[in-house]
Amino acid sequence: MGFWRSHNSTTTAERINEFQINSASYGEVVPEVLGTTRQSGNVIYYDDFTAHEHKSTQRTGKGGGSKHTNITYTYSVACAIGLCEGPISGIGKVWIDKEIFTYPQSEIQLTLFDGRLGQQPWPYVVSKHPEKALPYSGLVYMAGVVDLGERGSLPNYNFEVKGKLLDTGDGIDVNPADYIVHILKGVGIDASQIEGLDNYRRYCRAADILISTPPNEGAKKAQAIINEIAEITNAILFWSNDRLKIVPLADESIRDWDPHLQVQYDLTADDLIPGSDGQLVIYKRKDTSECYNQATVEFLNRANNYEKETVSFEVVADVQKNGMRPASTKQAHYLYTKARAQYYAEQLAMKRLYSRNQYTFHLSWEFCRLEPGDIVTLTDDICQLNKQIVIITAVSEAADGQLEITAEGKPPGTYAPAKYNVHENERPFIDYNIPAPSVNDVAIFQTVGDVGGNQVFVGVNAPDNWGGCSVWLSDDNQRYRQIGEITQQARMGRMKYGFSSTNDFCNIVLNRGVLQNCTHIDAERGNTLCWVDGEALSYETVEMHTDNWYTLKGLVRGQYGTKAISHNANERFIRVDEAIFRAPYRPEDVGKKIYLKFSSRNMFGTNEQGLDEVQAYEYTITPYYIPEVNELALYTKYYKIGDGVLSYDVVATFTAPDLNTFDTAEAWYREGAGEWKYGGNGNGQIVISGCELGHTYEVKVKVKDSHGNYSQGITKSILVQMKSDVPNTPQGFSVTFGSVAQFNWLEVRNADIDYYELRTNLNPGQSDGLIGRSNNTTYAGMLTERQGKVYLYAHNPSKGYGAPANVEYNVPVPKSPTTFIARAGFGSVGVLTNAIPANCKGMNVYINETVYFSATNAVTFPLNVGIYRVRIAFVDIFGEGAKTAEQPVAILEKIPKELLDTESLGLDKMDKAIESMKNDVSAVKKVSDGFESRLTDLANGTTKSISDLNKHVESRFTQLSDGFDARITEALGEIDGDKLIARINLSKSGTRIDGRLFHVTSKTVFDANVIAKGMIQANAVTAENIDTPSLSAICATIGTLRTRTTGARVEIEDNLISAYDEENNVRVKLGCW
Repeated sequence: MGFWRSHNSTTTAERINEFQINSASYGEVVPEVLGTTRQSGNVIYYDDFTAHEHKSTQRTGKGGGSKHTNITYTYSVACAIGLCEGPISGIGKVWIDKEIFTYPQSEIQLTLFDGRLGQQPWPYVVSKHPEKALPYSGLVYMAGVVDLGERGSLPNYNFEVKGKLLDTGDGIDVNPADYIVHILKGVGIDASQIEGLDNYRRYCRAADILISTPPNEGAKKAQAIINEIAEITNAILFWSNDRLKIVPLADESIRDWDPHLQVQYDLTADDLIPGSDGQLVIYKRKDTSECYNQATVEFLNRANNYEKETVSFEVVADVQKNGMRPASTKQAHYLYTKARAQYYAEQLAMKRLYSRNQYTFHLSWEFCRLEPGDIVTLTDDICQLNKQIVIITAVSEAADGQLEITAEGKPPGTYAPAKYNVHENERPFIDYNIPAPSVNDVAIFQTVGDVGGNQVFVGVNAPDNWGGCSVWLSDDNQRYRQIGEITQQARMGRMKYGFSSTNDFCNIVLNRGVLQNCTHIDAERGNTLCWVDGEALSYETVEMHTDNWYTLKGLVRGQYGTKAISHNANERFIRVDEAIFRAPYRPEDVGKKIYLKFSSRNMFGTNEQGLDEVQAYEYTITPYYIPEVNELALYTKYYKIGDGVLSYDVVATFTAPDLNTFDTAEAWYREGAGEWKYGGNGNGQIVISGCELGHTYEVKVKVKDSHGNYSQGITKSILVQMKSDVPNTPQGFSVTFGSVAQFNWLEVRNADIDYYELRTNLNPGQSDGLIGRSNNTTYAGMLTERQGKVYLYAHNPSKGYGAPANVEYNVPVPKSPTTFIARAGFGSVGVLTNAIPANCKGMNVYINETVYFSATNAVTFPLNVGIYRVRIAFVDIFGEGAKTAEQPVAILEKIPKELLDTESLGLDKMDKAIESMKNDVSAVKKVSDGFESRLTDLANGTTKSISDLNKHVESRFTQLSDGFDARITEALGEIDGDKLIARINLSKSGTRIDGRLFHVTSKTVFDANVIAKGMIQANAVTAENIDTPSLSAICATIGTLRTRTTGARVEIEDNLISAYDEENNVRVKLGCW
């Protein structure tokens, strides 16, 4: 029936869902193209990958009764391909897979963005995805919607980029001179600092040596780029006199350029300095096998789509004589034409062949004008050289101070005669043994502790040709020992004119050296410190005059605790810097006389003077200047001891000196001409207690520095007498709030004060409104109201109260905590909140209906199993603030499984780490008695094991970054309960101890709730193990309790207490019997 029924079919191609990127690398270097080269680019953007469906239908069968539908897909994508740094001149050829097009052509499907600064974003992205529209300012890229055909990836694109500096060459490639200038500008070297640049540019233009950046070149050092270009162009680069010099080495004229063939010197035995073996010239010649007569150069042929090709050049005459000796291929990807590569190959072959001879020789400094690239001739009978033409390749200073010259031979040719002739001059001679001049001025002095401490400073000056001196010390001017050396002359001299203590300038005459300007900050910080007869000062600017005298301006006077004083003409001036020698001494050396000698050396460091040839300088070590305290004042302070007995303190107040080495100030006191007594120490105030009414005390305050030295001290006297005036109003009255209200004020000194009274009203002496009393200048107490006024009275025993001071306060209610976390632990609840506010003393924690106080913002409470409601509130001295919302917390009956899980404890992780390191053994050591030691040290951990192979016992230590494991087992490699002897595992999730026996022998402390009910074995706690002063909450059936088994004792039974004597007779019974 259905034999002739029609049949329809459909074929659907597989649809690609994702775009595949051929090349898109993050962090790629953006190249800078100079000249013209081929770049592959890097995909920097893609979007809108779209599949386009295509249907085609075909009828089949007799009469076309059946039809077949074929569904295929093509794809498109919007993309951008980054090329290089812009701007560029344009794009030439474009390679798409195996097809070549010239931009612009519609088949390329991409538009050029030439990388100008401020270029606009791709319009397609602006309209479709404005949030992704980036201008890529300064970046060259090609962008467009590309028809991918039936594949889901971009074709292989390559672009001929016409880059920068095209106008310096032939419009396609770049002159190497301008290429080098461009590179050097990038590292901060201007063209004005390059010598020989114009000559090098003309040489490259005449020789048609033009270059372009190699394709897809990554990051390289500027030095490497320049050296490679110099080698390709047959030139040499070197630094001389802080300038970069470029010299072409070509020795043939090319078009309008002529080589530098001027011989600088004809060097003979009269000029060459012999070495230690007598040789004038050290001659080296390459082996014949290393003298290559064929050079091969690999270049990129622009005419062949930038494919790599090679060219070769043979020195035919040498090939015919010695056979072909080819060198390895030299890569020169800066060259893009065959003619330029051929020229480079020719220069390379000639240089390798004719530069086989190397010469090394020494010259004196009269030939210091010689530089690399200069031509000289060598004549040496020993080496059989007769005006051999050589070109200098390196000039350096030898260890003996002579010039060491390295040169290479050049082929014969026509050269200009020697430019200089020095043969008529006598060779200079240096006398290294000239006498050493003695020092002619010595300054020995001591500064303040902040500068020198326990040190004697020494500065010296000497005539020309002085090369330093040794410093010798003696206590008796007979036996000397060396204590150091001086290698620099001090910048010291005398005051030209006097100047007053208020002057900010002075005039000095220096013996040696110069002074330089600095900033005002340098002067303030003592960076130009000078010492002038007891005063430390620094200068800011310097004005130099003839005869080596200076005007120092912007003086900062009286530094490091010294005082600005007036100075006279001819006083010693010393610049305190690294040229000053420092000789330490001990405190017990103060007052001793010492002798110093200075044995000089000449300017070459030789021919040192003997001690008998030099003068001894005598100096007595004195206590160095330590500034005194300022604003010293004395007053008395009255207080009652009790039972009507009065006592007085003498209080010394002062300002400590501005001294970095200040340690403390000490007070000493005496009556009349009596012995000085120690009264205490402090900084700003010292209290001398126990002084008597009607006595006069002399008080001396001395400054002590960190070196243990004292100032001379300042002395003042005071009569201890009653001050019965009405007290002044206390000053500086203030209050702060924390756990208490803290009041502070300044002391009233016009009268004897027995106490200060704080009140909430103006009724002094009354109990109503009294806050408290204090016999010093502080008081800590409680207040009941959040807002109010507090009055402070000073009280004198005879004149009563003075006028009060007052302070008003207003303390707001504490805000509710902003952070509140309540979590359950094992038998506990932990509470955490933000930091306690400064005006609060802690927080109240509400757990159900019970309130707990905590002075910290984190606290844990031990609780039984159950569900609790927790909330908190901050508390100040007036009460609590707003409470937080409740948080429910449930304490479970058992330890949660996640706390016992071996993965949480780190056991599983540790076992996995051990297993993974079993086969990664760094070191294995076996000995004959059956012991084996293994050490594995990997990046993620370290394990070490020692095994007894006879007894099958092993110990193993494993350490990871977040855990440590130590174990002992009876079966090697096993960790089950039967085989485990002991194991300790530490990890960030917890600590676990396993084993057969856990024995604690020393004192052990457990925190609260660690040992709980059910953790103590039955009958484990006996009476002899209980030691407590009291027992409470005990309810037990105890039977008979005896204090002793016989003799005098007490027995307690259920309803009877009995007392026995030594004869075991019952003396007392209490209870029922």
